[in-house]
Amino acid sequence: MRRPPLSGELALLILLADERDALAFARLLAGVRSAGGAGARFLVPPVRGLAFFADEDGQPELDAWWSAEVPRSARPVYVLMDEEDLEGWVDGVDGDVYVGVRDPARLPVYARAAAASRRARIRAMQCAGPLDLAAALMQDLSGGRAGDLAVFDAAEALRMAALSPRFPLRPEPPAEVGMRDGDGLAAPPVPAGVAAAQPPGPPVPAPFEAGPGGVAPPRPLSRILPDLLSGLLGRHPYRPRSDAEVAALLVNRGPTIVVTGSRKGGVGKTSFAAGIAIVAGTVLDQVGHRACILDANIANPDAWGELRLPPEAATVRDTVAALLANQEPPPPIHAATPALACYPEARDATEYSRTAVRLLADHLRRRYTLIVVDMSNRLPDPTSGPDAAVAAYWLEVADVLVLPTTSARADFNGALDYLEVRGLPPTLVPYIVPGSRRLRDNPTTREYLRVIRRRAHALIEVPDEANAVRLAGLEGVPVEQLSAGLGLAYRRLTETIAAMPRRPGR
Repeated sequence: MRRPPLSGELALLILLADERDALAFARLLAGVRSAGGAGARFLVPPVRGLAFFADEDGQPELDAWWSAEVPRSARPVYVLMDEEDLEGWVDGVDGDVYVGVRDPARLPVYARAAAASRRARIRAMQCAGPLDLAAALMQDLSGGRAGDLAVFDAAEALRMAALSPRFPLRPEPPAEVGMRDGDGLAAPPVPAGVAAAQPPGPPVPAPFEAGPGGVAPPRPLSRILPDLLSGLLGRHPYRPRSDAEVAALLVNRGPTIVVTGSRKGGVGKTSFAAGIAIVAGTVLDQVGHRACILDANIANPDAWGELRLPPEAATVRDTVAALLANQEPPPPIHAATPALACYPEARDATEYSRTAVRLLADHLRRRYTLIVVDMSNRLPDPTSGPDAAVAAYWLEVADVLVLPTTSARADFNGALDYLEVRGLPPTLVPYIVPGSRRLRDNPTTREYLRVIRRRAHALIEVPDEANAVRLAGLEGVPVEQLSAGLGLAYRRLTETIAAMPRRPGR
């Protein structure tokens, strides 16, 4: 492929393998360029990742694209995430190469490539994802290094770094691999008040190409970040509603029973139940309504540990016994918020009849706006034992089913088996997204997700925060207290539940 000579004009080639990630990344950078960065172009080729360099069949298409889109005078800046064997291809290109590396053990291979290359200036840095890579690129191109234009404003570069905590403002070897010929990264001191991003405002479209000729002036990062990062941090934009809006949706929907189910353990079912219940209780408390969480996992009651309830708390067994005897049930214990009542299960619970479950469901509907029921890890079946029967009885009265899954084949199959059960209520599937791109982009993973999306009402991506979940279990605290990402995911799930269609016939 023809390479243009080096010059002060830059062509930033965004080579993230996923097209949506690449487009969002380019839009982000174009939207926060500085007024002095008018000579920079932000381009997304039709072929990206390692294939941009190594795919011989795609070279004619790339050559045609290059001739049409990249000015002859521009110096290319290649921006991409690490792939196996990539280091053997980037050391021979003209221009600058920025590589985000998730595995720190891979950094030395780029250090060797940078030292050996006579043409490319290679910089690799440890990154958790594209946002860290954007922070590195913005910092390096915000000071007019080596006579270049200052593509990004220094203050906006610092804002991006503040939003990307895994990227150091002052990187030190060996975690940081510097540019060839001693071109390092020297970040200026953080001005007072810069590190905190301002509240987001209305979204403003940003052109990918920042060239001369009437291009709209740049916008501050804090004004455009929410929309632009939606493609980097999640497939669909999500703006949390206010507490008042969520509460109004839940109240207007009427008393709603949400059951969390699975065919097997290990998918975070109880954590999702607790997280949704806490969000609902918090917002409903502001309008004088209440939520409750109930442990229907008679085979292995575990809401005790999840919410750290006292051992004397009234149990589901106590409540059902009182209702069957036509007596007033004992008051429930409350946790996390005064508007969240908790009904743990007794350790010696054996079974419940369909009549008992319906009686309890009616009792709860009269008292709570949202009822979250954590069921056993079994397929619902009235004929397959007490725990499977209880799951079947709760599904008969439920308004919404929450069915979590991970990317493991067994968990995918378990979710699909559950979705085959007849007469399910509208189903919401939280999908715990793996950190490994190889797992995320695996064709089998994508096919499973395609089938699940077709069968469920909605599928919502949730960050993989297994360590936070384990720590929450050990310390007996709600998991959203230890993970902001999971807290946001639980809120999104609660909002989705509030807006889901009613079950037919209800």
